[in-house]
Amino acid sequence: MLNAVVIVAVALMGQADGTADEDLQLEVRRLVRRLDSRELADREAAEKALLEMGPKALDLLPPVDERTPAEVRQRLDRIKIQLQKLQGEAAAADTTVTLSGERMTLEEIFDAISEQTGNAISFSGQGGEAAPPVRLSVDYTDAPFWPTFDEILDRAGLTLNAYGRERTLAVAVGRPALVPRSLNAAYGGPFRFEAIRADASRDLRSEDLSSMSLTVEIAWEPRFRPISLQQRMSEIQLEDENGQPVIIAARGAQLEMPISAEAIQTELRIPLEAPPRSVQKIAKLKGTMRALMQGKAEPFEFTDLMEADSVEKRAAGVTVILETVRKNRDVWEIRVIARFDDAEGALASHRNWVFDNPAKLITPEGEEIPFHAYDSTRQMENEVGVAYFFGLDGDLEDYTFVYETAASVLSASFDYELTDIKLP
Repeated sequence: MLNAVVIVAVALMGQADGTADEDLQLEVRRLVRRLDSRELADREAAEKALLEMGPKALDLLPPVDERTPAEVRQRLDRIKIQLQKLQGEAAAADTTVTLSGERMTLEEIFDAISEQTGNAISFSGQGGEAAPPVRLSVDYTDAPFWPTFDEILDRAGLTLNAYGRERTLAVAVGRPALVPRSLNAAYGGPFRFEAIRADASRDLRSEDLSSMSLTVEIAWEPRFRPISLQQRMSEIQLEDENGQPVIIAARGAQLEMPISAEAIQTELRIPLEAPPRSVQKIAKLKGTMRALMQGKAEPFEFTDLMEADSVEKRAAGVTVILETVRKNRDVWEIRVIARFDDAEGALASHRNWVFDNPAKLITPEGEEIPFHAYDSTRQMENEVGVAYFFGLDGDLEDYTFVYETAASVLSASFDYELTDIKLP
């Protein structure tokens, strides 16, 4: 009976949401038309109203093209940039869980959390092993994701292999005597911080050459897509159990943690000057980490490919240029430039996120053809060029090329504090 009630409630909620979505679409269209009003006050009021709608209006704003009036194009650009910043701020916040039930299975709990937060969770048992038959009673209301998830894993005797495939939190059975996850963790927005290792090295011939390092694991919610994580050593403060500072070596350095396309975890290694042997633990570690992240992705469609020559399209904070389309021996080569108003350093040569951008051809019949190879043609502070190769016979008459990229790059800082870190 309970399931039937839930199904009916969800169905009614879906109908209500559908009506609300239609009303929002109609209102956005009405306001966009007012952006081209003869009256300046009316244009200003429409822009303000669209901004006040917040990020939910982003997907409903129309793309700009050569037919879009110049002032409307400028206003839509401004609106999209501001809404993407708001969206970035929302993405940089943690997600929350609201869940209540008696003796729920782990599968039921994880499915509910995944649906609410957008974070994929799986059980990574060996040989297709199912999750343990543990049942938990839970009662959470707007509870932050990471502390809630850690608490559930601790109660069920589980741990996490954060390097699960396809950006998934891979849950596994915990080892005996495993330290509870919630005991040593700190949280900031979508990030989880945990000191996982302290290594000491003492030169027996010279005390001056003794050193120590502390490794902090940094994990993030799978729905979050950072471009890079940066840590200035000067923005970390440590003190021992006596309130005395623990000195960081190379205090002027800035570290950048490596991030691969599918990763949801990395490590920060903090080099320390070895404290006196009497020091048993780091009582407090406070830090501030900076993250670069992608704004909302925008698709750019190009037609008339056989005549294409430096065709520009713009959305929010990025301009995409279809530089050239040409036959290169047995393949078609399509060159694209993505030029950002401000990439905030996200296009540095060692940051390859932009090469994961989708690019495809669409045939006159609607078939999607992915590229089979690409090559970087330029990489500058605020722009990147890429050549995509498609193995196709014949010409590209009536084909459409679609390129997708984040329309802005956003940055945010995250504070964290770890306590009672035992030293070797």
